[in-house]
Amino acid sequence: MAVYYVTISLLTGLGYFLTEKKQKNKTTLCYLAAAFLLLAFLASFRYAIGFDYFSYRDLYEMVSQWSFADIFRYLQTEPLYYVVSKIFSLAGCPFQIFLLFVNLFLMATAMQFVYRYSKLPWVSVYLYITLQFLAYNMNLIRQSIAVAFFLLSYPYLKNRKLLPYTFFIFLGGLFHNSLWFIYPLYFLLTWKYGKKTLSCLLAVTLVGYFFFDSIFPLISPFLPTRYANYPSGYFWNANGFIYVVLPGMYWLFIYLFRNRMEDPFQRTLYLNSALYQFLISLFITKHFILERFAIYPFVFSLLAIPEIIDSYRKKTGTHTLNYRRVLFLFLFFGGAWFCFSAAEGFHRVYPYVSLLDKSMSVPN
Repeated sequence: MAVYYVTISLLTGLGYFLTEKKQKNKTTLCYLAAAFLLLAFLASFRYAIGFDYFSYRDLYEMVSQWSFADIFRYLQTEPLYYVVSKIFSLAGCPFQIFLLFVNLFLMATAMQFVYRYSKLPWVSVYLYITLQFLAYNMNLIRQSIAVAFFLLSYPYLKNRKLLPYTFFIFLGGLFHNSLWFIYPLYFLLTWKYGKKTLSCLLAVTLVGYFFFDSIFPLISPFLPTRYANYPSGYFWNANGFIYVVLPGMYWLFIYLFRNRMEDPFQRTLYLNSALYQFLISLFITKHFILERFAIYPFVFSLLAIPEIIDSYRKKTGTHTLNYRRVLFLFLFFGGAWFCFSAAEGFHRVYPYVSLLDKSMSVPN
């Protein structure tokens, strides 16, 4: 676990002193470049951690024996991940090199998102680790690529440009189909809910929650085979309600601090994304595989929390103390999320195991 604590401490301290004090684009860019390199190295130098580590390695070796025609014949709904795998295998790259380039793409996309849109980039990097986005990357590789495409679609969601948004969602969905299911977020995240519409949403959620197992067989014939077969697998197990506490707290924080967000559009976006993240997380108490859909609206936490904190920095005098209090509140919240995740073994990436650990364990 030490490698995680060192990484969090190093990037948080470095970020505070480089970007909080100087607040210049050049220092922010240098800091995010350092975070990009360190996180990419951490995610790529791992060995045998992440539930799907060996599954992805086996898939890479299997696809290396296939032709491109085989990929499009047998993997029609999500072919792009395997096409990219095939290209790397043709170049003679082992799985670990392929994994490195995937992580470079994931981290570059995340850091670019933070650089362009976060009010406090160093806080966003801290949250990227503590709120489990890094852990997610080290387990669910294909869906993490889909999440990266969702980040790339954000400027078009923000500027209400449906066509390019649709393009990125469609393209990312060819790596992992889950991205297609959240296409309606383009409309839902910017919807201004009144009391009646919010009551209807909550009512629909409750009906869906209590009757989910009765409804699912009716819709499963229209789903990709992999999703339709989930009820017969391990991922259909349920998690306890303790897993909903932190998502619920996040939604509560965003609601309580909603007036700190000056832009009405951003306020609506952050409130709705926090609400949907909480409601989706509620369903993991039925089947924990459904958690994977919560990751998409949750990415806006990387922007929402820094914006709340930054709103207190704009004042002087006694407000300085409020800024520090709010800053430490959210740093503590992120730290609590990380500690809970580590204790529960989220995504099986805790404790960290490196390639060096693997080599040292091999007898001479």
